[in-house]
Amino acid sequence: MFGDRWKNILNQKGGQTALWHPGGALTFQELDQLARSLQPRHCPRLGAFFLAQGDGVKVTLALLAGFLTGLPVQVVEMDRQRRVPHSVPESPVSLIKQTVGSSGVRRCQFFTLAQIAADVDRLHQALELHHPEVALAPLSVAHSFGLTTTVLQTLFNGLPTHWLPTPFPAGINEALAQHQKVFLPGVPAMWKAWLIAALDLRQVCLAVTAGSPLTLSLEQQVRDTFGFKLHNLYGTSECGAISYDATLTPRGSAEDIGSLLPGLEIRQEQGGRLRVRSDAAGLGYDEVLPGDVLEASEHLTWDVITEDGGRLLFQTCLGNGINVASRKLSPTEIASRIREATGIHEVTVSGVPSRDPERTQDVVCAIKLPREQLTQAFKSSACAALAPWEVPRKWVSIFQPDA
Repeated sequence: MFGDRWKNILNQKGGQTALWHPGGALTFQELDQLARSLQPRHCPRLGAFFLAQGDGVKVTLALLAGFLTGLPVQVVEMDRQRRVPHSVPESPVSLIKQTVGSSGVRRCQFFTLAQIAADVDRLHQALELHHPEVALAPLSVAHSFGLTTTVLQTLFNGLPTHWLPTPFPAGINEALAQHQKVFLPGVPAMWKAWLIAALDLRQVCLAVTAGSPLTLSLEQQVRDTFGFKLHNLYGTSECGAISYDATLTPRGSAEDIGSLLPGLEIRQEQGGRLRVRSDAAGLGYDEVLPGDVLEASEHLTWDVITEDGGRLLFQTCLGNGINVASRKLSPTEIASRIREATGIHEVTVSGVPSRDPERTQDVVCAIKLPREQLTQAFKSSACAALAPWEVPRKWVSIFQPDA
């Protein structure tokens, strides 16, 4: 299936640019040649596979190599170690996502090629991605949102991607200067930063946000400053895109996450959790937790969502994951690294609402240590193994001196 699609893209666009990057650009034909020269790795669980980790070029080439050879591709964020799957489904696996998601536990999710294609094609049709000439990728292409809106669109539908290593204004400006009709996906924290930087986004013909709730204030500021609608997209890594706000006018409620996408069915489970039936829902996890459903084309999300007049309304998330500026963090991972660094066993990590709505949540660490010992030096040492976005913003002493 993929081979025929890719062959058609090569026949139509082989000599055209498929992927821009800071070092230059690659045509579709050059991507094909480089991908066919890649050698797979070996995993005791997966057998031969390709690792998609690193910059946008490396991720794209590994994906293409896997799809062309029928070998699985495991996508891993640049700052993470690869997880060896605890178990692997019997069905043929084409893509493995390694993510925390709303569950709060980093696991592997497995997908067939048909499931990936279903999500990519649904997005391509819903967002009308045949109109832009390029997708700008200032967000991680190893994250589900960035993956399906940029490089997978390149490989399945021939939409070129302009990959950027950071979402900083200088790089965005340089990239925009090279194109006329740009599709720009981002998360709310990025859109807020681009507003503050007063970027010139006249080349943007489609603007989309996902990963965190979109406030009415940010949506209106984007409209007032840039002159276009910021469209809200909602989905999960397990089943892909679920709803999309395709309207051209501002929403009346911050809970509004758009209309259900074609081909999907939803219902509410006990507690209000949204259950989705989708041809893009994955095969399952490598480690199943209580409350999980990811099988037989169905996924039970951790989100409480209601429906009103054909629009989906986001209420809350019941999962243990911490959402920091659209990055899903594992409280158990953070607590474990703090324990290792400090030798203190009683450490609990959680998320609390942030004062900055685009940040969504702040990380809080409760630790059994006298308050006076929670110095800046101690905190720096305790967080040495954490990524900057994982570092707790608030520390709480749960030390109780003996009576």
